[in-house]
Amino acid sequence: MLTSESSLNRSSHILFDEKIKSYRTLTPVEAERLNGFPDNWTLQLTDRRRFFMMGNALVVGLVSKMESQLSQIIDLE
Repeated sequence: MLTSESSLNRSSHILFDEKIKSYRTLTPVEAERLNGFPDNWTLQLTDRRRFFMMGNALVVGLVSKMESQLSQIIDLE
């Protein structure tokens, strides 16, 4: 996720929403969830700032999960 998330550019994530039968960008809450933050962690900010913060976030939970898998791969080499 980049700091420009949800703007109209080639790096924004889009998904097909079955409810509205159309493509859309992520919501701020979805961006928080993908980064491992609680819902509305950045609620006090504007949506643009919320996406910017999530684009700058260090996703510690994901890095921790990757580390254990990478350690196994390295051990097998």
